[in-house]
Amino acid sequence: MRSGIYTGRVMHARSVPAAHRFSYRVSVYAIDLDELGALERSTRLFGADRRAPVSLRAADHFGDAERGLRANVSDILAKHGIALDGGRIVLVTNLRTLGYVFNPIACFWCWRPDGALAAMIAEVSNTFGERHLYVLPADGATTRGSLLEWNVDKALHVSPFFGMHQSYRIVAAPPGERLILAISVSEDGARVLHTTLTGRRRDFTPANLVASQLRAPLMPQRVTTLIHWEALRLHHKGVPVVRKPPFRTDYGTLDHATASTERRGLRPPPRVHRSPLTPLVARLARSAFASPPRGAFEVRYPDGSVRRSAAAAPGPHPTVRIHSRNVYRRVAARGMTGVGEAYVAGEWDADDLPGAIELLLRRANAVATTSHGRLITRIRDHRPRLPERISMALARNQIQYHYDLGNDFYALFLDPSMTYSCAVFEDAATDLASAQLAKHRMICRKLALGPDDHVLEIGCGWGAFAMVAAGEFGARVTGVTLSGEQLTLANGRIRDAGLADRVELRLQDYRTREGTYTAIASTEMIEAIGHRELPRFFASVDRLLAPNGIACMQAIAMPDQRYDRYRRSRDWISEYIFPGGNLPSLEAMTRAMASRSQLVVADVEDIGIHYARTLELWRDRFESERRAVLALGFDEQFIRGWRFYLASCEAAFRARSILDYQLVLTRTFNDRLPDPTRIAAVPVPAPA
Repeated sequence: MRSGIYTGRVMHARSVPAAHRFSYRVSVYAIDLDELGALERSTRLFGADRRAPVSLRAADHFGDAERGLRANVSDILAKHGIALDGGRIVLVTNLRTLGYVFNPIACFWCWRPDGALAAMIAEVSNTFGERHLYVLPADGATTRGSLLEWNVDKALHVSPFFGMHQSYRIVAAPPGERLILAISVSEDGARVLHTTLTGRRRDFTPANLVASQLRAPLMPQRVTTLIHWEALRLHHKGVPVVRKPPFRTDYGTLDHATASTERRGLRPPPRVHRSPLTPLVARLARSAFASPPRGAFEVRYPDGSVRRSAAAAPGPHPTVRIHSRNVYRRVAARGMTGVGEAYVAGEWDADDLPGAIELLLRRANAVATTSHGRLITRIRDHRPRLPERISMALARNQIQYHYDLGNDFYALFLDPSMTYSCAVFEDAATDLASAQLAKHRMICRKLALGPDDHVLEIGCGWGAFAMVAAGEFGARVTGVTLSGEQLTLANGRIRDAGLADRVELRLQDYRTREGTYTAIASTEMIEAIGHRELPRFFASVDRLLAPNGIACMQAIAMPDQRYDRYRRSRDWISEYIFPGGNLPSLEAMTRAMASRSQLVVADVEDIGIHYARTLELWRDRFESERRAVLALGFDEQFIRGWRFYLASCEAAFRARSILDYQLVLTRTFNDRLPDPTRIAAVPVPAPA
């Protein structure tokens, strides 16, 4: 039998910015995939895709668990032009112990039928349910005796104490009598971490399997605890924490070199595992689809049963189809974030998605007001969290993550002006383009713009507001953005409109801007800066605004009563669509304004009801352009994610769970006032 058990040790040695070293004993398993059946027959202690004290699960690794590990490995190699032709595959990995596994790296060693090594696949996973495959061809390795060496760029955030601008030097030997795997992490040409895994082989027998468990008892559980303890030690040594960057693409089917161009999608939802508490959790989570305060659910379950709730008040009447019991576990564990993850995973659908989400929001709000809900809220509010500060580099990365999906993508569902913010509808018959133009004119009038004004637009998008302010009101406009994709298109549009002499758009962080402007506009940009940056934002506006100047901000906002709880957590949108996003409350903005500026609020207007209509029109256009979205390289998971994003925002604005304020800011003793003839917002009735 070629499978084996390696008992040995893992060592981690960090050199900068603080010296840190630790090691621990491990048992690692080399599993020949052709011997799985024989291994199961040899002992009841081991199971492949079944419950056993020690088990190997295909679902713990990349690819389609139903197809099996061998088929998944062959598919990956074929994508890289490597034909295995039924050759041998040995997986070196940690196994599940009593249902739990900690497996930061697994190696698939792949040989052709003639015995020649074809490749090694290093599968790296992190604690966020994300994984990346480094496909390392044998002919691309440097040979050092029996050792093979590969050098690759880092492509997955693994540790909170390391950034992404690093490279790996991987040195390994195919599993034989000894196991050798060494990984050096380098940054700016200097090695910052060296990790080794070494072990001595024993045959995979029942006795040796028991001995391996006794030498390293409950290894996955112990190592997980040790890793967290060492993280606390690093934090105590002053090693800075690097916040996790966004992860958009499922790298489970691609290598790091081609993932960004071959397939574009949201990162996959975390896997859901069954536990002894699953039946209880399912019963509790089913109550999410119980009678909402308004409207009614019809829920169709996987077993064919149907449950209809009574309508307490007029509202949506969606039909929800549950395809998997995973929905309940996700909802119980992650609340509304779990609802979104379950939808993206294809575990439920609805004929009226915005209506279903609206009812879930109303139901969650009703539960939160009960004594039980208030207790859960208090516990959740006291969880420790890392402090958030969005640096200039992180701000640029997060903006690019969302907006640099491509101008062609946004053009599919936005109006011709490419305005990606709430429109203002003068009546229910107003089309989207007219409503967006009305919104831009509304802001210009609130700023009392004229030919003598020089406007700074913080977050200029694709230039729609700048074109109205310069083209219709005669103002000079300077706009700043952090998205290179937006800037390229916006500058072309400005030139085509003949406004290049009055409009200048720059790729720049507003915090580095200098000069004085008679007016400042910012439309739905403040949501990207984070809670702790609010005072600095208003200090910058105060610094850049002329003494007699006036500013107008449009901001998606969280109600004051929920803001503190909201800002200490992460919702589905901030995890999957707009990383680092934070909807400020009106109180948070005015408090930040008062702490670092002389600005005061001269006028405030909530136009949030118009956003429900705006999002409805965007969603309709997005659905009608589904094939075009796929043609741009996005996948079905991405489409489900963006469908949920647009529908959930529409539902939240319709239920007034979130708001959209236009704030006019000025200073005391300022004689310049908004134009009283500005367009007034007209409520738009909900569609039938």
